[in-house]
Amino acid sequence: MSPRLKYQSIKVSLPSTDHAHLTRFYMDKNQLGSPVFMLHSTLQDGSTFFSDDGSGLACYLARQGYDVFVGDMRGKGKSWPQVNASSVFGAHQTINEDIPAMAHKIKMLRGDIPQIWVGHGWGSVLMTSYYARYGNSLCTIAKMAHFAARRQIQSSNLSKSLFIDLFWRKLGKLLIAFNGYMPGKRMRLGVSNESKVGYQDYLAWSSTDQWIDAQDGFSYGDAIRQQQLPPSFYFAASSDKAYGDPEDVRQFMKELGPHDGRLMVLSRRSGNARDYSHLNMVRHKDCDTDHFPLLLDWLQQV
Repeated sequence: MSPRLKYQSIKVSLPSTDHAHLTRFYMDKNQLGSPVFMLHSTLQDGSTFFSDDGSGLACYLARQGYDVFVGDMRGKGKSWPQVNASSVFGAHQTINEDIPAMAHKIKMLRGDIPQIWVGHGWGSVLMTSYYARYGNSLCTIAKMAHFAARRQIQSSNLSKSLFIDLFWRKLGKLLIAFNGYMPGKRMRLGVSNESKVGYQDYLAWSSTDQWIDAQDGFSYGDAIRQQQLPPSFYFAASSDKAYGDPEDVRQFMKELGPHDGRLMVLSRRSGNARDYSHLNMVRHKDCDTDHFPLLLDWLQQV
């Protein structure tokens, strides 16, 4: 970790006996910038946004003076307990319990200061689902940034056929039937496991036009268009064909309705340092001098 960068481990109590977790990064507690809340994708945890050597978006923004809070959803990372066969939570609990609890914890620590929300992959879908349902009722969200954010898979290619159709829809069902959960860590598909319900929610929302809560029938697709989304910046990588295809990211941006949104597709052909993968677009060391400064400039615009 960068020697000047400070960090803090924060337990976040949930309505059940479970707890989520926040890792806080900052430079100077006496000069804290705007609070930034980050949320990871499926099969991942908060380490998506940082590395021990100080690389990653969380560390970058903290070095620029922001007060960064990286979330571990329940069952992931430093949350407790870890996903297992007894885990019965999914998207409904993340949207209605985990995200509000983490946002409220940030508000308790920083006061009623507008927050900046950053999502990666499925984390962005869950964040926007929360916003569809609650808007700014708990805390004011000034801006949102999304990396490889897509809900529904619409385009088709070989990578999607392999990872989504073969693994998630076929092999995944067998793994869950045998284990009671998706053993992502053991299968080396990610750093975290997924609950059976979370897996089913992911597949359902990826496969249909309907964006509806499986537990209570709430229509996020209808509700998001009734909200005035904050200014939003969407990043996609041209080589990320399986989980964050640029066309799927573009469709997600459109699905959220009219708002101040911009999309940047990262690729060598467009002048970027490299063709980024699904994960290294938020944690590779080259990002610090490539597209992170563009995000920083946008965040600093009034």
